[in-house]
Amino acid sequence: MKRTDLSANNISKCFSEPGEDGLLYVLEDMDFEIKEGEFVTILGPSGCGKSTFLNILAGFETANQGHAVCCGEPVRGPSPERAVVFQSPVLFPWMDVKNNIMYGLKQTGKKKDDAQRITAEYIRAVGLDDFDNYYPSQLSGGMQQRVALARSLILDPKVLLMDEPFAALDAQTRYSMQQLLLQLWERNRQTIVFITHDVEEALLLSDRICIMGKRPGKIIEEIAVPFERPRPISLTGSGDFTQLKSHILSRLLV
Repeated sequence: MKRTDLSANNISKCFSEPGEDGLLYVLEDMDFEIKEGEFVTILGPSGCGKSTFLNILAGFETANQGHAVCCGEPVRGPSPERAVVFQSPVLFPWMDVKNNIMYGLKQTGKKKDDAQRITAEYIRAVGLDDFDNYYPSQLSGGMQQRVALARSLILDPKVLLMDEPFAALDAQTRYSMQQLLLQLWERNRQTIVFITHDVEEALLLSDRICIMGKRPGKIIEEIAVPFERPRPISLTGSGDFTQLKSHILSRLLV
């Protein structure tokens, strides 16, 4: 039986409203659980608290009520066990591809030869073999996101938290990045929590979809994705796919 890698129990979060005495409740009684090696997508309308919830799981934010647990330990702050990939790549502009990816390994005290060998493996894995000496400003958006993905995965985290990482990419590059992510996930089997607004993306990528309601956010439905892997792009035209997509869209409008 697979262990629970990450869970949230009764999470609530509020913020002070600017210029007012009131509080803005963003999350309320949020419960969540993800098993080892599972790929779970969180869908929800804008402003429902998806990113705030991910930040609590990452340890960047603290809940006003409830708690998150990762691998049996309470989440009290950021940890190498939980890597985060944001919508923006957030790369060091003064470092080339190789050193951006290798940065985390250096911080852990990895020997230089080992760090360079492992970095070369990840550069190949994300298809940037000929770009290791390029700087972020010389790369396309999709290539920058490949660097960000490699930089997160190279530390071999147990959990990968992804906040709309492909939202800013064009359709072709987005699909390419989705396939790359699935290849790396099949190889490493990290536990993945993936936030997106795109229903098709959620259905193509995930084992399970958690739908959040309007603010204050909580999970209103969980759906086990029934389609076998691998899932070709042609799947999006099938009747079963269209029917499930329509159901999810109807729930997002509640």
